[in-house]
Amino acid sequence: MQETSDEVRELYDRGEKFFRFHEFDAALEALSTAIKKDDAFSPAWNLLGIVNRDSGKIDDARRCFREAMSRNPEWLEPMKNLGILEFSEDNRKEAAKHLKKYFKMDGSDSEVLLTLSRTAFEIGDCNTVLSVTSKIIDIDDDIYQAWAMRGICQAKAERFNAACTSLNVAIDLNPGAIGSLNTVGEVCFDSKNYERAIEFYEMSLKANQNQPIPLFRIGASLWFLEKWAEAITFFERYVALAPEDPKGWNNLGVVLREKGEVKRAIECYNKALKLDPTLEIVKTNIKTAKDMQLLI
Repeated sequence: MQETSDEVRELYDRGEKFFRFHEFDAALEALSTAIKKDDAFSPAWNLLGIVNRDSGKIDDARRCFREAMSRNPEWLEPMKNLGILEFSEDNRKEAAKHLKKYFKMDGSDSEVLLTLSRTAFEIGDCNTVLSVTSKIIDIDDDIYQAWAMRGICQAKAERFNAACTSLNVAIDLNPGAIGSLNTVGEVCFDSKNYERAIEFYEMSLKANQNQPIPLFRIGASLWFLEKWAEAITFFERYVALAPEDPKGWNNLGVVLREKGEVKRAIECYNKALKLDPTLEIVKTNIKTAKDMQLLI
């Protein structure tokens, strides 16, 4: 028995060496021989899965990783490899299944955990995202993606204060994280915290000034704060980027009217109606503006 074990180990070592030098066929032959001699040797199954994966033999790789897991259910390496393989093949639910098991068995590779977070995030499993990002942050609190996904899921759970805290950390770690900046803005805007919404949307626009949604949201926030004159600039920039949106022209008309620029307001309303003649609010706004003209 000992002699067989030594022989299997030697075949495994040979396969590992061939693999390191990208001699995949020779590695497959050595590892396959090792398994024939001892099919309970899980490291050979796992390495054979890696070789098949890198050779583009995805189905064979899956089978080998599963065989490795069945031989040693407590070993994290094959379940990690299978989860990452499924993620790379866009099989998110399968990836999540294996990577969750890795996580529950106290796997601590931050890159693997980050892959699990991304997988859970993409399939809308925010509870898993929150649990896994907590562990990632305990391991390394400088991974901005973990903070960003955590913040977005906290926002979805209406934990707005926690979301803002997490996303602020993400922004501190990566100031160019426009998605996180916009998410903070959206969280604040939806909770009617318009001043904070403006703050984060403006930070986002510093990174990329040609973003219609932040421009529209800043204009709307200033509108709600009754800062009509300040809102004009942002709605003007918005309609320059999205000239086919009648709502942009309508809103620009409203803030112009409130500032007293009634003639320009009516011009904007007419542009909005030309784009969408069914907008009743625009018709009402035109009537209001024309009534104001009569009083001037």
